[in-house]
Amino acid sequence: MRRLSVLLVLLLLALAVAGCREEEPQPTTPPEPTEPAAEPTAEPTGAPEAAPTTPAEETEPEPTSRPAEPEEPLYLAIIWHQHQPVYYQDPETGIYNRPWVRVHATKDYVDMAAILESYPDIHATFNLTPSLIRQLDDLAAGNKDLYWVYAEIPAGELTGEQKQFILDRFFDTNPRIIERFPRYRELQQLRDTSENPLEAYTEQDFRDLQVLFNLAWVDPDWLAEEPLAGLVEKGRDFAEEDKAILFAEHLRLIEEVIPIHRRLQDAGQIEVTMTPFAHPILPLLVNSDLARVALPDADLPAPPFVYGQDAQRQVELGVQLYEEHFGQPPRGMWPAEGSVSQEIVTMVAQNGIQWMASDEGVLAQSLGMQSFTRDGNETVREADRLYRPYQVQGRRGGPVAMVFRDIVISDKVGFTYSGLPGEAAATDFMNRIHAIREQLLASGAEGPHLVSVILDGENAWEHYENDGKEFLHSLYQKLSDDPLIQTVTPSEFLAMNPDMPLIEDLWAGSWINHDFSTWIGESEENRAWDYLRNVREFLQPYLVEAKLPPSPEALEEAQTLMYIAEGSDWFWWYGSDQNSGNDESFDEQFRNTLKGVYLALELEPPAYLDVPIIPQQPVDANQPLTALVAPTIDGAFDEAEWEGAGLYLAEGGVMAAATPAFESIHYGFDGANFYASIALLAPAQELLQRGNVELYASVPGQEPAVNFSDGGTLLGFPANRQIEIALAGGALQATLFTTAGDGWQAEGTPLETVAAADGNIELAAPLELLGNADVGDRISMRLVFAEAIGAGEEQTFADSERVPAGGPGVLLVPDLGNLTLVLDVNDPAGDDHGPGSYTYPQDAVFSAGNFDILNFQVGYDDENIVFKFTMAGPVDNPWGSSSGLSVQTFDIYIDQGNGGGRAMLPGRNLAVDEAFAWDYAITAEGWTSGVFVPGEEGSPEQVAAASEIFLLADPGQQKVTIRVPRAILGDNPEAWRYAAVVLGQEGFPASGVMRVRDVQPAAEQWRFGGAPAGSTNHTRVIDLVWPEEGQQEAWLSEFAPVQTPQPDLTAGDFASVPMLEPQ
Repeated sequence: MRRLSVLLVLLLLALAVAGCREEEPQPTTPPEPTEPAAEPTAEPTGAPEAAPTTPAEETEPEPTSRPAEPEEPLYLAIIWHQHQPVYYQDPETGIYNRPWVRVHATKDYVDMAAILESYPDIHATFNLTPSLIRQLDDLAAGNKDLYWVYAEIPAGELTGEQKQFILDRFFDTNPRIIERFPRYRELQQLRDTSENPLEAYTEQDFRDLQVLFNLAWVDPDWLAEEPLAGLVEKGRDFAEEDKAILFAEHLRLIEEVIPIHRRLQDAGQIEVTMTPFAHPILPLLVNSDLARVALPDADLPAPPFVYGQDAQRQVELGVQLYEEHFGQPPRGMWPAEGSVSQEIVTMVAQNGIQWMASDEGVLAQSLGMQSFTRDGNETVREADRLYRPYQVQGRRGGPVAMVFRDIVISDKVGFTYSGLPGEAAATDFMNRIHAIREQLLASGAEGPHLVSVILDGENAWEHYENDGKEFLHSLYQKLSDDPLIQTVTPSEFLAMNPDMPLIEDLWAGSWINHDFSTWIGESEENRAWDYLRNVREFLQPYLVEAKLPPSPEALEEAQTLMYIAEGSDWFWWYGSDQNSGNDESFDEQFRNTLKGVYLALELEPPAYLDVPIIPQQPVDANQPLTALVAPTIDGAFDEAEWEGAGLYLAEGGVMAAATPAFESIHYGFDGANFYASIALLAPAQELLQRGNVELYASVPGQEPAVNFSDGGTLLGFPANRQIEIALAGGALQATLFTTAGDGWQAEGTPLETVAAADGNIELAAPLELLGNADVGDRISMRLVFAEAIGAGEEQTFADSERVPAGGPGVLLVPDLGNLTLVLDVNDPAGDDHGPGSYTYPQDAVFSAGNFDILNFQVGYDDENIVFKFTMAGPVDNPWGSSSGLSVQTFDIYIDQGNGGGRAMLPGRNLAVDEAFAWDYAITAEGWTSGVFVPGEEGSPEQVAAASEIFLLADPGQQKVTIRVPRAILGDNPEAWRYAAVVLGQEGFPASGVMRVRDVQPAAEQWRFGGAPAGSTNHTRVIDLVWPEEGQQEAWLSEFAPVQTPQPDLTAGDFASVPMLEPQ
């Protein structure tokens, strides 16, 4: 408010002297900002400066002259979200298993506030979540994390296990950071190049690594000051005494996090906001079925989780914790993950919260829009609707104001600007804010307006050069110097501008895709919600005093653990949409937290909480499946019959048998059957007299799943089929069992096709008995030998061996060949170079042949039009997409003769010849596959989302299959014409480009090379399907390079190609 008073005084002074000054000219219109790619070739254009004023001659003012109206600034709210999940803490030692609260405190949390403090004219908002605050308190009180404990152990006293942990985990930081410390880089190279690092590392090497990991996780500003500057200068050969200096500084920074934020808030420079206690998705606690608002067809837990009273208490506890640490009630709230709904408004208002924030996608849906649209420079066209607060009214409380973030600018800071020099990134940021202001002025919108930039405040900076120092200092300085942009906290803006439009019904969604799919809907996520609901139902009688707890303190502890289990972070890591690299650890911690509810009440936790929600990590086949098989089931293994089959070898493991039973299992499919050939280490009759061979599988279907074998061994996946091979009256018999409740049916279905010969058993199981498994289905599988103990009615079985030993096998059902082909084209090998000059990006994730198409087919079955690409190189998934595809993007264009578009999808920079026009475009990639039709003004219109088409990436066959329902495309594929291409998939594309990777003059880590210098209209296609060698290169080269901005390019600017026609 001090700053506002100063502005008022200056305004009055300006009015007093206005008569003896010439009217200040309008600033020049800023140029359209350029779009920075993840690694741009040129810096963005500079921020415009207002034209300097020219002093007028000193003349007496006209009596009737009026003072110039001051230009209204555009207001900017920057909100930094600082959060860490609850990490597992050993109940006996108090030691946390992860260091991330500590090291982000030493590298980010204090520093982010300290940098801002240097720019007193900049106001910003910081969100410190309760889970972060509570763990900071605990560390400040003397508890430690495991990395801290292991680093303090004298290097000469480390055990082999501790040394291995340090070698595995003490390089857990960004390569940019490691590069700052030559000795750190040297130690990493020694580890990575040594056959046995444990022996290669000396005592001094381990001591240096203990110090350097913890030194690297300190902000560069603190490293430049004593006492740490001396350690940085020393660089190597650290002494044990150096650790005490380092960790004393770590503790100082941990203790400073809350005080510096409180000091800045008390000074009026920042606002600190709260988050509900355990960072839960509040709407899903109210009713997990609220996920259907955005995802009406989602598979959700049944019955739903419905505990609105817990959501209310989560808000109350968050407010309470805030007041304890900051000495005043909170005014603003960042709901975890920006997750809101109309149903939470009352509880938020009743707890005194004046405003909360979410994402622009939530606002668009709340206003009945599909989304906000942007022009070619990514400036929002509906600026007047996005850049203002709204209010929402609860049934029994409110109103509550709401602000909504600009997703593009927020994500630029979080993900893209790290590839730019800091000054250039700050300039681009400013240009984008000015472009919004110019858009508002041009539309005649009445202000004031507020742009909200909201993002994680700790995760981006390690990807920036020097921890983002240049960017943050440049940005804050530019904002300080710019009279047309004024930074505010949301509470400051609302105090100045209390009137705002009403949202009648607040959309139920989050800041990720304006839905809740990240936390619910996948099988693992739903199972976790089932576990959560079961435990909450167990706790309810104690809360309503129907059952008595051991003590009030015990009940309070049980409730606290229940609230922690309701946090969003557990569900973030479940499912295929996110991957921590150690999801199993989070799974175990979640289940331990639920067990803690029972233990707090002095009860034994139920056995199901011992069953992992995340299946055991699958084991890759020793030999992948590469072709269909059609063996004769006679028991005698014939290598020729099983050529192309998958293979798992028996390789010991924790359940290695004293007398092993298995050597291997081959597996395969044809159009109607699953086949297995099991190689034994004893004659089949002899082995089956010792016990039974059991093959467990998880196949498509809604049957209950069983996590244990008949012998009580955890399978590592939820199974719903068992094939038991045994002797019945001396004769070989195979029986298929399905599940019944928590176990297996007593009576099974005999399999007719099974045979044994010497040391081998072969069988066939019809796919109709295996859930009608079809192309793309993933079947988890494990082979078990159940050793017989005793005889007669007293006989029991104990599992003695499993294959695979290290985890379940996963069988990907291949293309079963049940198609009618209409087009089959072989493409020349080695033409994955676009017009002939393109080269692959330099990162090791790209492998030879990734983008080299060898064959393209079009066919159909009863329900789908099917497209198949066979590649020369790997079809791998380094970024873990749920579709199995994350390197390549495949496009297919279909001309049905109805008149359509010539230019391919945005950013492909390729067109079809004038004799053709595509009516449908299909793009297949890891996250946003879809079907498009030509739209108005050249913009394609999506008619089918990724969920409506089927995508199978088969790494074994190096094949990608895409199935699109006939209901979408039609029924006459023989008469259509086709074009098919492959490009690089890109999560952060350039402006005007639909998620494909750029091609630059010289290849870089993430960019293809070989494009003509200065061109914007060269194609991004790496391989075009065409049978004649050399034709692709000629066609893709036929264009005149131009420098027109990407969004303004048209079909006439691109090279063009014909389409394939079925013969």
